[in-house]
Parts: sequence; C-alpha cells; structure tokens
Amino acid sequence: MRLLVLLLVPLFFLPTNCRAADDPLVQKVRRSMNKAIDYLKTQQKNQEANTWNWENDSLTMFLPGGTTNLAILALLTAGVSQDDPVIKRCLPYIRGIDNRHTYVVGLHTMVLAELGDTRDLNRIQANVDWLIDAATTRGGKLGNGGKLEGWTYVMNSSNPPDNSNVQYALLGLMAGRAAGAKIDPLVWKEIHRYYVETQCNQMSGPDGKPIAGWNYFSGEKTGKGTLSMTAAGVCGLIISSLEENDNSQEFDERTGIARKCGFYPDDDAVAKGLRWLSKEFRFTNPPHTFYNVYGMERVGRLSGQRFIGDHDWYREGCEILTGVAADTVGLAQKPGGEYRIPGMTFDNHPVNSTSFALLFMAKGRTPILMSKMAWDSAGDRPGQGTGWNRKHNDTRHIVEYSSRELFKKMPLAWQVFDPRLTDLGNEAKINEEVSNLLQSPILYMNGHEAPKLTSAQKKVLKRYVDEGGFILAEACCGSEEFAQGFKALMEDREMFGLESPLTPLSANHPIWSSHALVPAEAFQGASIPEAKRVQAIERGCKTVVVFIPQPLAGYWEDGRYSPKVGEIVGDTMRGKLAYRLAGNIVAYATGLEPPKPRLDKPKVRDPKDDQPLAGARYLVELAQIRHDGGDWQPAKNALRMLAMNARDKYLLDVSLAKQDVPMTQKRLWQYKFVYMHGKAAFTTDEAEIENMKAHLEVGGTLLADACCGDAKFDAAFREFMKKTFPNQKLQVIPETDFLYSSELNGDWITNVRCRTETAEGGAEKNFRDTKPLLEGIKIDDRWVVIYSKYDIGCSLEKNKSSACKGYDPDSAMKLATAALLYSLKK
Repeated sequence: MRLLVLLLVPLFFLPTNCRAADDPLVQKVRRSMNKAIDYLKTQQKNQEANTWNWENDSLTMFLPGGTTNLAILALLTAGVSQDDPVIKRCLPYIRGIDNRHTYVVGLHTMVLAELGDTRDLNRIQANVDWLIDAATTRGGKLGNGGKLEGWTYVMNSSNPPDNSNVQYALLGLMAGRAAGAKIDPLVWKEIHRYYVETQCNQMSGPDGKPIAGWNYFSGEKTGKGTLSMTAAGVCGLIISSLEENDNSQEFDERTGIARKCGFYPDDDAVAKGLRWLSKEFRFTNPPHTFYNVYGMERVGRLSGQRFIGDHDWYREGCEILTGVAADTVGLAQKPGGEYRIPGMTFDNHPVNSTSFALLFMAKGRTPILMSKMAWDSAGDRPGQGTGWNRKHNDTRHIVEYSSRELFKKMPLAWQVFDPRLTDLGNEAKINEEVSNLLQSPILYMNGHEAPKLTSAQKKVLKRYVDEGGFILAEACCGSEEFAQGFKALMEDREMFGLESPLTPLSANHPIWSSHALVPAEAFQGASIPEAKRVQAIERGCKTVVVFIPQPLAGYWEDGRYSPKVGEIVGDTMRGKLAYRLAGNIVAYATGLEPPKPRLDKPKVRDPKDDQPLAGARYLVELAQIRHDGGDWQPAKNALRMLAMNARDKYLLDVSLAKQDVPMTQKRLWQYKFVYMHGKAAFTTDEAEIENMKAHLEVGGTLLADACCGDAKFDAAFREFMKKTFPNQKLQVIPETDFLYSSELNGDWITNVRCRTETAEGGAEKNFRDTKPLLEGIKIDDRWVVIYSKYDIGCSLEKNKSSACKGYDPDSAMKLATAALLYSLKK
C-alpha cells in the first residue's frame, strides 16, 4: 500500500500557479477604479500661467473651483498619492481658491482635510467660519441664537435655500471639525433641529409604519420628498447628532451608566427617513444620478448599514458601475474609463460623474474593522431596534480611535451585521454569510436584554470564530440580564458548550498591554466583584471572545473621552482607560493587521467536507501527532486549512479530515506527512523515539512548530531531536533550498512576514519582512524534519493575536504548503 502511494503521488501532484478564483467583483471594482483614475488624470489641463486644474467644464461659470475640488477629492480618496504629479501641480490652484460658493467651500474643506497638511489648518478654520457666516438664518447668527433656514449658493443671496447646498455645507463642517477646526456645539444643535423640523409630513409605508423624506427646498414640507435630498437628510441627522454631544441619555461619568440609555431625540426622524429610502431605494435619479450614487454611499457608510431596505447597496452599486449587472440607463463605465449619461444634463458632465462614481467605489470599499450585531427579534429594519443598539456611536468611536492610534490614520469603517435580514435556510447560505462577516475581524455585541439567537444565527457565530473571527461583548450599563444571557449563549451546545467557558481575563494577558498599558487592577482589582470582571474564552492558542460585564459603552459612545494623541492617561481616568482597553482588544484581535477592503471575502470551509465521504479514498491524508505536552492540538483546524489550500491551489487529492496518531502508531508509515504542534513541554519514551525515527528514515516527513513561539515546547522539541538523531542536529534550511523553490511551489519563497521575539522574550509589536526562518534535519539529501520555532499552526487558523510570535497567515500557509509538497516530491 505504501509503495503504491509513493508511486502514484507524482502523477497527481500538479504544482501550478493557479489560485482559487477570487470574487470577480473585487477585481472588477479595482480595475474600474484604476480606469476612472486614469481618465481623471488625462482630463486635467494647464489652463493659463501654469495653472493646472479641471476648470474646463461648462459648470465652471457657476461654481469656479467645484469641479477641481471634486476631482481631487475623488483621486485622494481612491488612494492616489499626494506626491503624484497630477495632485502636486494642482495644489497651488487649490490653495488659492476664494471662498465664494457653498458647494466649493464645502468640497474645498474636504480636500484640505484629506491632505492633512498642518499648513492648511488656518484655511480650514477660515472655510468653517465662512460656512457658518453664510448660513441663512433668522434672529441671529448660526450658533448664536439664529434659527437656521438653510444655505444658498453664495453668501447673502436672495435665492431660497436648498437642501443640496445644506448637504455640502454640512460635509464641509464635518471635515473641518475632524481636521481640528473649532465649531460651537450650538451650531450642530441648530443643524439637528433644522433637519428634524424640515422633514416632510409623514406618510404610511408598505408595512403601515410611518415614513418621511426631505424636499429640495428647505422650507417645503408638502409632498413625499426626493431621493437624493432624503439621503442627505438622513446623513445630516446622523452627522449633527454625532457632533452635538448633549448628553441626552443623562450619562453618569462616575458610574458609566446612562439613566435614559437608548434615548436619542432624532431616532424617530432617522427611522422614518431610513424607511422612506428602503421603500424608494434606487441608484438612478436623472438628471442627478451620479450625485445620487455618492449620496447613497454616505447613507450606508454613516448609518453602518450593509442593507438599505432589501438592497446590499455597495455590492449592487459596484455591480452596476462595473458592468456586472444589467445596465438599462447607461450607469456602467465607458470604454475610456469615464462615467456619463448622454442627454441627462448634469449626468453628462464626465469629470463630475466619474468623480462621484469613484468616490462611491473608493469610500464604500473602506475596510470594515468592526461589525455590530443586531441580535434581537425586532421586526423593524435597522435603526429601529433598541435591544442591540442602545448606543449608536460606540462602535464608530472605537473604530475612529483605532484608525488614529493603531493603523496610522488608515480609513476604517464599521457596519451593522444583521442576520435577521438574511436567508440562512441552508448550509450554502450560512457559508455565504460567514464569508461576509469575516470581512470584519471583530464582531461586537451589546445590550440590556438577554440576546436570543436562532439556531442558524448561532451556527454563523460559531463558524465565524472557527474561521478566525473575534467576539467582543459588553453589558450595556452593566446589565445583569445581558450578562447572564450572553454567558448562556456562549455555553450553548450550538456555540462553544462547556469546553471553552468564560473565565476571568488573567492580569498578565497581553490585552492589558498590546496597544497601551492599561492597569488590570482598574477592571479586575479586588474592589471589582468577580462577576463584573472582564472575562474571556480561550480556544487553543488564542483568546476568541472577550466579555466586559462592566458599563464601558457609555464612554465609547462619547468621543470626548477618547484620549488625544500622546495624552497621559491616569489610573483614575476611567473613560479614557475604557478607550485604551478597547484599543488593546482591537490590537490583540487583529495583530495590528488592518482588514482587507470590502468585497474581498475570504473563502470558508464547508463543514460537510470535515468528514470523508462514505467509501471515498484520498491519495493524501494528513496526520497530527498526539503527545503528552498538555494541549497537543491548540490549532485544531490548522491541517484542514492546509489541506484546503493544497486542494484549491495545487489540485491535490487530499482529505480535509486529519488523522490524530500517537508516536507509537505502528502504521505511522501510511502518513507520508505528519505534523506536530504544542504550547508546553512534552516528553518521549524510547518506543516513541524509535518509531518516529524509523518512519522518517523510510520516507516520512515531520513538520513541527512551537505554538505562538512557546519556549517550553521549543526546548522540548530540540531535546526530542537530540534523542532521535544523536548524530544530527537542527540546522537552518538555506534560503536557496529546493523547499522554497519555484519548481516546487510555483513561485520562490524569498520573503515572509513574521512577528519575532523581543530581547525580553515577548512578541514584537508588528510583523516584519524576513527570509524564511525554518530549521531541519537532513538524511540522504532529504529534509526529514522541518521545524519552526515561530508559530505556523495557529496562523493557519488565521489567528492574528498580537501576543503570538509567528508568521502572518499568508506566510504560514506558504511555508506549511511548501513542507507538504516537499514531503510528496522528495
């Protein structure tokens, strides 16, 4: 049997460069963005006296500077470097624009904020002041007793204000505030009142619930409203409410509890607006279709909704813009890279239309750091449930803090994960939803009531964790009901059962220090009742769930508690420590590796493949060694992930069901590739040593690694090798070895990313580029042992823990696959 296997392997072994097919939409979006970028670059002109801009559009006579600001904003948002010649040569024109038009000043402020140059701070403040002064008010200035009536195109105009100008004034104010401009909170309060009071009279929606939109002219409340202005109205309410910080929930800073938790004055208006958009949703809106496309992106992003009504807005929009979906109105990209709809007035201005389309694709694909789960049974659409969403801005603020403090201001997003809106009727649909959720490395749950999930929803959560996801939960206002309900959920047999219970987070856990030092005593000290201490679920080599029974979300809800860059945070500053703790949890869960852009969905295993088919025979079976070192398989799914990659990329006939074998297994020879992993010291007796040695000498290959770089396992394994091969020793495998070659792997493995150890023995903060760091033992010109003192197995399970000394998932997969292919070739 063994001889037959060895003879057959070369016939079935097909090393190629083929890869599992990516979601084609991801690639189409990237290509469409590149074509749009190239088109916009070609449209920039040297107008006069070496002045480069896009002011060759017929709209320029009305809004000089608007088209240029819009194009620059789109290019910067899409990732074009500020050092690109197209950007650099346009900056003198940008910085010389006069404050004359509301649209232009709003867009100009957004551009300067995006550039992030401290030299522009005074100009940003001047723009903000102009926008406040330009507001049409009664009874005084905006923010100083004046009642807002809206904005017009220019200051002191006799024309009636309109909500399109209001929208771009508000976007400019928001960008200015984010860049550091000073804005009186009363300005936001008055803008909020304006949007609430100018909403159209409500009507009854299809389900009988009230809906209401906004019209183009500010004071007009009759009629049902318009699509783009209702999108602007919903966004305006979200932005102004976020900026107000008026403590409408009566939050007690000392206890972390809000007396009116879940109360938002604008909830009813936002809900009616979202329901209106759910009913009327579409991208086409002639003659302002591309303007509307960008507006829909803002609704989805600012509200955190993946769905508007029944529409997966970003996917649907990308399918239309890239030509994947049937296009009946000319929305798809033209061969030259531009977007335009001939005969549709504003839609037929290709620079503007292309800029709006590019903003949609670029902004919408912002990586999702956290998803907030809608877990209650409310029948309403997102924005209506109070159980899971008593804090509207906690997730948003954690993401903003993480972007600034952990990821060098990389744009990151959050999203509502609402399995109530998804058909989970079969395994294929569950697999699809798990893949969607895995775009976000952290799932957040919060509330007062006990979370109740269906069996299918539990399956999605468990699969999410099995595939590398991380769950953060907090009992809002310290709710006992939520705490008990969440604990029961985790202990449910359909989740983790009692094998992986919630236990107090140890005082030396890396979560207390992975980003900034947070004293464990502040949350786990003797003064904290045991039931209120931070708890965690450990599964193998990583912490996969963190549960905080203490009330912290109230601090996360308020951006005022977010520590400033470089701020010293004292042990008694509980609100700021709450942000630091959230940052530590994000750093640990992600390993400081940002998520991939939206639509870049990972492939997930199908549970039906876990067991071999009846009567099925596989050419290759993988085995894992059982040893006496405590947990001998801290990464239970590592070999399954390796097998999936070997199937998909190299077309190997390999079983996904690993075999667990002791070293004394007499039929060890039937497994040409065996794997050994662990996170503690182990021992071996003479029989185990002799059996393993015989197996390796007659053709077997052993791949081994220390779980998260565990020093005790590393020492034990080196002693094991000394006893097994007393005349050999572990030696560094040269980077020129066949193991890393393109002949074996399709591409040379010359560079990998590894989080190595510090001088103190801990894990480095970030992965670093390095050559492969494998060691081995060679017999007759063949590596029979391939060993890594840095983790491979946990990383194959997509463990991103910042405390794990080891390779990143892509590098671990390359090295483990190379070892498997080597065992079959040599």
